[in-house]
Amino acid sequence: MRIAVVGGMGAVAREVAVQAMEAGHSVGWLLGPDDELADPSLETDFPQVLTIVRGAWDDTDKYDELLRGSDAVVVALDLHHTPAERFRPTQHLVQRAMHRTHVERVILVSAHGSGDSARRLDWELWARLNINQLFYSLLGTRALCWSVVAQYSEQERVLLRDQLRHTVLRPAAVVDGPRMGTYLASPSHVYGGYISAADVADCAIKALENDMDVDQAFSIAYSSRVA
Repeated sequence: MRIAVVGGMGAVAREVAVQAMEAGHSVGWLLGPDDELADPSLETDFPQVLTIVRGAWDDTDKYDELLRGSDAVVVALDLHHTPAERFRPTQHLVQRAMHRTHVERVILVSAHGSGDSARRLDWELWARLNINQLFYSLLGTRALCWSVVAQYSEQERVLLRDQLRHTVLRPAAVVDGPRMGTYLASPSHVYGGYISAADVADCAIKALENDMDVDQAFSIAYSSRVA
């Protein structure tokens, strides 16, 4: 399978690219002009299966180049590497390119609390996801005073207005850590807590490999009630 990855050097995007190649898939990875690989050996270790496409985030031609010949795309943006105001337009760019290149399958990594999961968001996780609102307010940067959840909700709305075969993954707080494979995924229940970027990527790749959970959304986390 050829998987296109959109998310630059974000933690989940990096993990998706690496894990997909380790599983034997080929990867197209969209990076910015100045992005540097944390592990430069990736290009030499996977020369036959890794294609890096470099370009500005809003370069339509680069999205077409990335997606051409792909079987699916994983979109995994995060605020550490993508400004908030780019979330929604990036999703539009990806989906328009999917139609032009005839790619029908997409995994969107958003966040627990976005879309219709907002009513099931526990207070502690809400505070962690939205603390940036207070930070930006104190700085007086009103234009950036949007919650993380609001950005991902906008992405989901863009996706759901289309007819693409999609799966939405809504991780709890994403942290560093190894791939454990012991996370829980649920369309209706909240487990709270956190999950590693490696396990979010693991869930995304499994969804693609098994072509499962199409047109569904899942919150994923390590269960604080079990841990």
